[in-house]
Amino acid sequence: MLRRLLDLFRGKPVLISGASKLQEGMGKVVDLGDPLAGGRQVVLCRVEGKVYALDAACPHDGGRLIGGPLIDGKYAVCPLHNYHFDPKTGAPVRGVCSKAKTYSVAEANDTVEVRV
Repeated sequence: MLRRLLDLFRGKPVLISGASKLQEGMGKVVDLGDPLAGGRQVVLCRVEGKVYALDAACPHDGGRLIGGPLIDGKYAVCPLHNYHFDPKTGAPVRGVCSKAKTYSVAEANDTVEVRV
């Protein structure tokens, strides 16, 4: 009972397999559910050996964070205005906008659990 109650506050877990294929300093855009039915996209980023998840929606002016090589091996980028975000915190590193939404991530074996 307590676990179910805590899960309400933590968010719903989504399992993504193939986490070991995400290389250091890289980001990958992943669809969580059907975007037409309330799903979303997240960018999984591997920084310093750990996987982080950012919402792909840039908090500034409708841009989208992209996958691929991270800037300096550690920052996700929105190419619309070249804003950079720290995947660990969502904080903008380059640009003046709000923090990007981050999600809790747990990695085990070859699977990543993202709480949305």
